[in-house]
Amino acid sequence: MEKMMAGTIVPEKKGSFELKEVAVPEINEDEVLVKVLKLGLDGTDREIGEGLYGQAPEGQGYLIPGHESLGVVEQVGKRVNGISAGELVVATVRRPDDCINCKSGESDMCVKGDYKERGIKGLDGYMAEYYKERPEYLVRIPNGLSNVAMMLEPLSIAEKAVMEVFAVQKRMIWEPKTAMVLGTGTVGLFAAMLLRLRGLEVVSVDRTSSNPVKDRIYSGFGITHVNSAETPIASIPEKLSKKIDVAVELTGNPAAVAEAFSLPGINGILCLLSVTGESYMYNMDIGRLNYDMVLGNKVVMGSVNSNIKHFLQGVEDMVAMEGKASGVLESMVTKRIKLADFKDYSVLGDRSQIKVVLDIGSA
Repeated sequence: MEKMMAGTIVPEKKGSFELKEVAVPEINEDEVLVKVLKLGLDGTDREIGEGLYGQAPEGQGYLIPGHESLGVVEQVGKRVNGISAGELVVATVRRPDDCINCKSGESDMCVKGDYKERGIKGLDGYMAEYYKERPEYLVRIPNGLSNVAMMLEPLSIAEKAVMEVFAVQKRMIWEPKTAMVLGTGTVGLFAAMLLRLRGLEVVSVDRTSSNPVKDRIYSGFGITHVNSAETPIASIPEKLSKKIDVAVELTGNPAAVAEAFSLPGINGILCLLSVTGESYMYNMDIGRLNYDMVLGNKVVMGSVNSNIKHFLQGVEDMVAMEGKASGVLESMVTKRIKLADFKDYSVLGDRSQIKVVLDIGSA
């Protein structure tokens, strides 16, 4: 049996990461074998590495982590159509259960919660030299995105949020002018760029004064940056003389979430995208909040995960982003590590990094 190198973790056991040889997966006639080229890492990976969660495949004592992949098709089962050897592909992450939403292709809206996720819950991920997959979970990638498409998964999260915002706002005639995005991690930067592509003025907010990579994005896309360490979040709309039509919260900071409720103007919408796991007490005037929400026709919504339509839209928008500011996406990759040199997830604790990428193979 042919072997390959893979990263492995014993779920819920901190410090258990190990590089080891495992069997190369064998495909059946309905599957595709993909050679992994690059793997993006994020906060979910860090938390799995810290033993906070994760679930190995049934009957297996370890989990191969990693869910942000870019690969090239190595072998195609004889019953597979529409994908050929040599094509670049990105695999989606979530696999459906039998709930009504999953059956309709909306596993990101799963009701039962029995879904599985590659590299996270019940299925091996992509931190390996190869993986196998069914073609319906693969997205074809143009060669021009070969250096950045491993970021398609986080972009898909932003794509879903923006799509859902515009879908909800079909409740009325709506001509949004200004958006505010709280948080400038990978998904936050993508959300800001997407909203600019949709024609909105965008204000990006974080607690830094300057960052060369982010400054390049702000300049290339015409985004206004505000340092909330100097200007409190709730006062930003008044300071800029802007009515906020769309607010997107991605900081993961409960205090910022609380302040975000005050941002949307009349007929506006707040989309919550970050996960705040810890308990946090905040003194909020619920009477005033309710008053403003009702009389202002305002909406608060949450969004999580994505499905293949968001990945497909992400491919189109990556091309558009490159056309608007060439090279800006690749600049978001601030650290590259070879798989053989990766030891643990401590590098993800460096907040100066935007996207850390593992280089695994070559086309």
